[in-house]
Amino acid sequence: MNDHSDMVEPIHAESFFSVSTSGEVHERLCFEYDDPTGFYQRVLQDEGAFKSEIEKLSNSMQYYLDKERVVINGKRATSTVHYTDIFLKGETHIVAVVYLIDFRGLLTPGTNQIETWLEEEKAPYPFEIIWRFPIGTQEIDIESLLEHDVYDDIVVLWANEGDSVGGYESMAFTLPSAKRR
Repeated sequence: MNDHSDMVEPIHAESFFSVSTSGEVHERLCFEYDDPTGFYQRVLQDEGAFKSEIEKLSNSMQYYLDKERVVINGKRATSTVHYTDIFLKGETHIVAVVYLIDFRGLLTPGTNQIETWLEEEKAPYPFEIIWRFPIGTQEIDIESLLEHDVYDDIVVLWANEGDSVGGYESMAFTLPSAKRR
C-alpha cells in the first residue's frame, strides 16, 4: 500500500471524561484529521493494514499517556488505551481516530483532587475537553492554562490554535455524600 500518512494533518481534537464515585475515569478522545490523499480510506479497505495502523496508533497514544503524570488525591494513576478505531466523517476527506482510555484513583466523599503534568506547548489545532463529574459534585476549582467554564458538575475547557496549553493542571472538587436510606 502506498503510504501517504505524512499527508494526514490533525485539525481538531475533543475529549470527554466521565468520573465515577468509584474513582474510575473513562475518557473518549477523538482526533480529526484532514486526509486529502485518502490514506485512511485505503487503510479501512485492507484488514491487515487496518490492524497494523490500529496497533501503531494505540502504541503511539500509550507512549504519550505514559509520559503524562496523573495524580488523584496524591497517588499516581496510570492511563491505559483500551480501544482505538478509525472513522470516516461522511463523504469528506476528514477522518476521526477515536481512543477509549481509562484510569483510576481513590476518591472519597468530600474534597478530591486530580492533578496532571503535561509538556507545555502551543496548541497545534483547536480542541475542547468536557469533564462530567458525578451528579451533585460541588465546589469545582480549576487551575489550568486552558480557558474553562464550570456548569454545576460539568467542566468545559478549550483552546484555540496557538494558545499556550499543558503544564500543571488541577481540578479540586467535592463529591456528594452517600445518601442514607
